[in-house]
Amino acid sequence: MKISLKLHALMKEISGDPDASYKIEKNKDGIITASKNSRLVHSKYNINNECKRALENINKNKNLLIMYGYGLGYILKYLMENIDNYFNKNTIKTLKIIAVVEDTVLFKYSYYNIYSPDSENIFFIHKDDSINYINELIDYKSINGVNLVILPSLTKEEKDNANTLYTQILNIMEKEVSNIFTNMYFENIWTKNIIFNSEYIKDSSDISIFKDSFKGLKALLICPGPTLKHSIQYIKENRENLFIICVDTSYSVLCKHGVIPDFVITVDGGFFNSLDFVYENSHFPYLVMDMSCNKIIPKNTCCKTNLIRFTSIENLGLIEYIQDFTKLSSLKASNTVATAMIDFAYYIGLDEVLLIGFDNSYPFYERHIKHALSYEYMVNKTNKLKTYESYYFNAIKNNTNIDNYPPTEFVFESQIEYFNEFKNKYKKMKIKRITKEAVKIESIEEGNINNFSENNLRQKALNIANNIYKKDSNENIKKAYEKLKNTLEEFRNILTDTYNNINLENIDSIYDETINTIKEYQNKASILKTILSTTIIMCERGEREKKEKLIFLLMESLRNVNYFLTRISLIINKLG
Repeated sequence: MKISLKLHALMKEISGDPDASYKIEKNKDGIITASKNSRLVHSKYNINNECKRALENINKNKNLLIMYGYGLGYILKYLMENIDNYFNKNTIKTLKIIAVVEDTVLFKYSYYNIYSPDSENIFFIHKDDSINYINELIDYKSINGVNLVILPSLTKEEKDNANTLYTQILNIMEKEVSNIFTNMYFENIWTKNIIFNSEYIKDSSDISIFKDSFKGLKALLICPGPTLKHSIQYIKENRENLFIICVDTSYSVLCKHGVIPDFVITVDGGFFNSLDFVYENSHFPYLVMDMSCNKIIPKNTCCKTNLIRFTSIENLGLIEYIQDFTKLSSLKASNTVATAMIDFAYYIGLDEVLLIGFDNSYPFYERHIKHALSYEYMVNKTNKLKTYESYYFNAIKNNTNIDNYPPTEFVFESQIEYFNEFKNKYKKMKIKRITKEAVKIESIEEGNINNFSENNLRQKALNIANNIYKKDSNENIKKAYEKLKNTLEEFRNILTDTYNNINLENIDSIYDETINTIKEYQNKASILKTILSTTIIMCERGEREKKEKLIFLLMESLRNVNYFLTRISLIINKLG
């Protein structure tokens, strides 16, 4: 068992026996009971019946139990002694119990005199421990439901607190589960993109050769926020004296104004970001691409730029596999293309950068500067978004004096901590920003674009890049996919054979054997950790009969494996 720091500290403050407000005595059966301020903590007559009533509504399939109110520990003791009556075998394997202690004095007395469980899956916390601390104890990915057990003798206020905590955990679980499945959805998209983008590994350079290569230089980091319009003319007039790095959605904007960026960063696997590279054909020196970016981007740019590859999702199954066959370095990129651009600037060793169009708000009630093609296409083609946005912004603009929406406290509620860490995270690089009408970021110093102009700076930066850039001639990537294909086909054959020979009398053992087979092949081909994770979680969380679970597990696994086998076959053919 594990005890929270707060509860442990409170226990240490207690010395000797309980004070006069507590009465410790034995009932007629010789079992120790207690009362506090004349209020009974447990039944004086039949504690086992009290325990049974407290536990009677437990769902056997839910593997998180919140026990609010501990008393002398009899309910938990009864539960652990009769665990098979309350949870099924599979649930017991992953069961986690969080006991919320309402009275530290009684808990300490019980711990030393009545019951001190030694199970690793039991966590004792104090009623004043924060929800954030509780969240650290819970792996929501492995939780398939929550049971709440309340000590019957709690006051109305304490029972209300128990239900509030239960609701909080349910809400967090719903959010976390939604995030888990969202991430799994995108992980499959990223995996598919990586497979197709592997065609360009031999025609690109790994990002690692650029590490710390631009020390002593300054650069403009350009996003397509509306305030970019204040700087665009200066950039155009002083182009050769500026070193420019931009995000993918700034590429078309700059090109429309006759400004060719030096490095363009792209990380997004979605469709809309690719449009800037479909409708704009200007050549530019370097594209820095996350291997999981939309496959249209390298396809449309490989003939008009030099490709630099990296990964921002090093723990993705396919990435782990590919890295055994070819160089694919990780850039610890942040969660947006704009912040990934800052991470890239820091990675290559720049001394100082100036953020332009990095607005994080909607100056002029616009999301992007004009000619940000991906955004304009999305708004024009998605009528619902366009209608909502125009009515929403117009209502605010016509009825308030606000020039900049949303207000600062709204924009940075979830981001302020990230921006405050800039100085520590990027301590070797000065970060400045042109704010204009955008909301001010207190932790980022205001900058002046004139200070980032240096005679022939662009050529100086490109000379460094051109001297170290080298395309890979590594042919191992094809061998990697051929080996992966063979492993997946072998795995598919085992699943197909299992599906065709299901014996209804041995469903439990077949299901367990199938799970073990999947785990075995996940170690052989880490892509399976990604593409089968949703299927396995849905099986574990479901309350269906074992036969239905088995059929679902086999059919979904086969469907996913076949889908990716088709794409792997395509990339093998493209790799020649």
